[in-house]
Amino acid sequence: MSETCVEGSSPECISVNGTNVLLPSEFDQAGVADATVVEDTEQSAVDVTFNEDGAVIFHSLSKEAARAGDEARLVIKIGDEVLTAVMVMQAMESDHVQLGLSPDDNAQEIVDLIQHG
Repeated sequence: MSETCVEGSSPECISVNGTNVLLPSEFDQAGVADATVVEDTEQSAVDVTFNEDGAVIFHSLSKEAARAGDEARLVIKIGDEVLTAVMVMQAMESDHVQLGLSPDDNAQEIVDLIQHG
């Protein structure tokens, strides 16, 4: 989890899909059971199903982000790449999430990173 920041205010302040966030000093790893490319949508996306431990971690982090307010962001990193920083309105209760990707991201490459990393 992270907070938004003003560009140039800190070396840890990075832009993620147009939102400036403070890069967390460490990330919690949420285990994944499966990841697939979403077909038949206008926006490139990836379906992610967490394993039991990963679902607990993701739920906990999303709950913390939702409680932290409008300036909080859940930062998702896959491999060495920060993929997104999203505002969380309510805690995620399921073991499944769909990640919308930017036009620059290749969904199959993201799936490959998830499955191998």
